[in-house]
Amino acid sequence: MTLDYEIGNPTNPKGHALIYFQNGSKPGQVGASYIVTLPVTVDISKYVPPFLAGQVEQMGSGDMSSFAFPPAPEPVSSEEWLRETATRRGDDLLFGGTVNFADVTSLMEVVAGISTEYAAQCEAMSESAGAVSAGDPASGAIAGEPEPAEDVNDVIYGMMAEPDLLTELTTLMGRLQYESSGGDVVGARETEAKIRSIGKHMPENRQIDLLVSAATDGLPESAKRTQLYLDRAYAMYREDYTRVHIIEQEIAEMTLE
Repeated sequence: MTLDYEIGNPTNPKGHALIYFQNGSKPGQVGASYIVTLPVTVDISKYVPPFLAGQVEQMGSGDMSSFAFPPAPEPVSSEEWLRETATRRGDDLLFGGTVNFADVTSLMEVVAGISTEYAAQCEAMSESAGAVSAGDPASGAIAGEPEPAEDVNDVIYGMMAEPDLLTELTTLMGRLQYESSGGDVVGARETEAKIRSIGKHMPENRQIDLLVSAATDGLPESAKRTQLYLDRAYAMYREDYTRVHIIEQEIAEMTLE
């Protein structure tokens, strides 16, 4: 099964994803479910009453490494809401296709199949990451010797789509401002390095270098200018050039003050 990623990267799944469907009998209606893959395997038979343990075994393995809930998609407001929610939360967003919302039994099977495939992709990524950390002669890595943090960041960010990079950037900018204001010089330096690494994997016109400068210059209204540069990066990605122009005017006015 091939999964249709609208936000995210199949070579670097987040481990948690919104999966949505369009209602074939009611154009414009969408429904969604949420998939979670666990980093540890859980033997659920240990957590059910003894008289139900046999039923768990009959249903299949008592191990649970991933699940989808609700088991069939429930209606949501819109596709736009899904994209905004996935971006804000840092989720993958998968499109499951056009289905019949009235056929709940079939939908549960479809969602379960997608959940299984998504979990397999997450497991494959974990195995690949484990192989790299164990040492790859072709790449020059030595077993037991950690890779430089900046190299690891470059690899990870290089596999991420721009919406995911923007989400990560937003998180890191908040951390940078907190560390800078709290006098955590070492932490701020490490976070800044990650942000600059993200910038290398984004179009140059996103002006990530100016974003970092605004966050670290210590000048009055630094936080406001930082937010404007961050908003500008999002507007550039959305190709909302009217918004870009307005933001650039605000930045210019602040510079002249």
